[in-house]
Amino acid sequence: MTVNVMAESNVKIVNQLVEAVFNQHNADKLGDFFAKNGKWHGGILGTVEGVENMIGLFRGVFAAIPDLHLTVQETVAQGDTVVLRVVVEGTHKGNLLGVPASGKHLRWDGVDLYKLANGKVTDDWAGDDWLAIMVQAGAFKPPWMPG
Repeated sequence: MTVNVMAESNVKIVNQLVEAVFNQHNADKLGDFFAKNGKWHGGILGTVEGVENMIGLFRGVFAAIPDLHLTVQETVAQGDTVVLRVVVEGTHKGNLLGVPASGKHLRWDGVDLYKLANGKVTDDWAGDDWLAIMVQAGAFKPPWMPG
């Protein structure tokens, strides 16, 4: 398989992952896209290893933001790597990592770098704007913000 064909195939897999898991709020589908021992690297949230643990994490996210929607703004792919620049939004209706429901609409930017092998994601490095999330949810107010 040429590098370009591999990249196109991997973009298709990642786009299917975004739709089936994130936009359809179905954490149980992660196993269809991730290698069993895959890893989600969440920056400040740490690394979650294994599909079953990722399913638990994302069930919690989808419970907290039941209308979560991820919109792909840009895709870059080369060989076994796919990078997405995304906008994520939804209503904060449940406990999100210890932050009680605010009822507020949240919107943040993110970048995900996916590594794939044999048609499965082995690693996802997720760079989400957690400051924006916490500020919008009312959990934190930076000292430079008015009011």
